Amino acid sequence: MKTLLNKIIVYDSNCKVCTGLKDKLLRLTSIDEKRVVAFAHLNDELIRKIDPDRFKNAMALIDVQNGDTMYGSEAIAYIFSTKSQLIEKGLSLKPAYRLFNFLYQTLAYNRYIIATPKSQFACDCFPDKVIRFRIAYILIATSLSVLLTCLFGISLRGFFPTLSNSQAAMQMLLMAGTGWVIQIGLAAICLRDKAIDYIGHLASIMVVGLLILVPWMIFHFITGVNLYYLPLISVLFSSLYMFYMHLTRIKHLALSQFWTISWFILLQSSAAFWIYYYHFNY
Repeated sequence: MKTLLNKIIVYDSNCKVCTGLKDKLLRLTSIDEKRVVAFAHLNDELIRKIDPDRFKNAMALIDVQNGDTMYGSEAIAYIFSTKSQLIEKGLSLKPAYRLFNFLYQTLAYNRYIIATPKSQFACDCFPDKVIRFRIAYILIATSLSVLLTCLFGISLRGFFPTLSNSQAAMQMLLMAGTGWVIQIGLAAICLRDKAIDYIGHLASIMVVGLLILVPWMIFHFITGVNLYYLPLISVLFSSLYMFYMHLTRIKHLALSQFWTISWFILLQSSAAFWIYYYHFNY
C-alpha cells in the first residue's frame, strides 16, 4: 500500500478554497499536519523541487527522499490511495480517474473564481485561464443553481396550494433566473475579455445565495411547516450577502460598480414582473 512517508503536501495559501480543503483534509484523515505546508513557508531546497508553472495550476506532492514531485489530480489520488485500498482500486479504473481528474482541474483552474484570493501574495499562484474549464465550472454551478431554485419553488408551494410542484418550480425559475440570464447576456456582449471571468463569478454568487436558502428548505421538507417569515428572512439574507459578494468581486475584477447596480436592478425588477404576472394579473 502507498505511504506518505517522506512526502510533503504543498498548497497555495493565497487560495481560500485550497486552505479550506487543507483544513478539512487534516480533520478527516490522520495525515500529520507537519506534512502539509504552504508554498510561502517552504525552504529554498524544497522550492527548487517545484515547477512554478505547474504549481500555479495544481497542488504539489514532494518526495523529499528521491526528489520526485507529483502534481494535481495525480498527487491527490496518491494521497487518497494511502488511506484506503478501495479508493486506490477505484481510481485505478480509467473512467473513474478521468472523471476525478476533470473535477479536480475544474476546481483548480477556477479556485479564484469560486473564492477571490487573499490580498497579500507570497507567490504568483494565479492559475492559467483555460476556457473549457471555466465553461465547465459555469455549467456545473448553473445546473446546481437550477436544481436548488426548483426545490425552493416547491418549498413555497404550501403558500400557493393551487400550484403543482412543476408549476411552482417553473415560476420560481422565471422569477429568480430571468435577471441572471439578462445580466449574463449583457456581460457577454459588453465585457469582452473579462466576460467569462465575470460570468464565472456570477455563477459562484448564485450558488452561495441559493445555499443560504437550503436550511429553510430542509426545515420545510422535514416538518411541513409553512411560516411565511422564514423564507422571507432567508431571501433577504441571501440577497444582502449576494450584493456584498458582487461588490467585492467587481472590485477584484477592476470593473465599474455599474455592473453591481444593473445586476441588482435586473434581479429585483424581473422578479417583481413575474410575481405580478402570476399572482396579481387578474
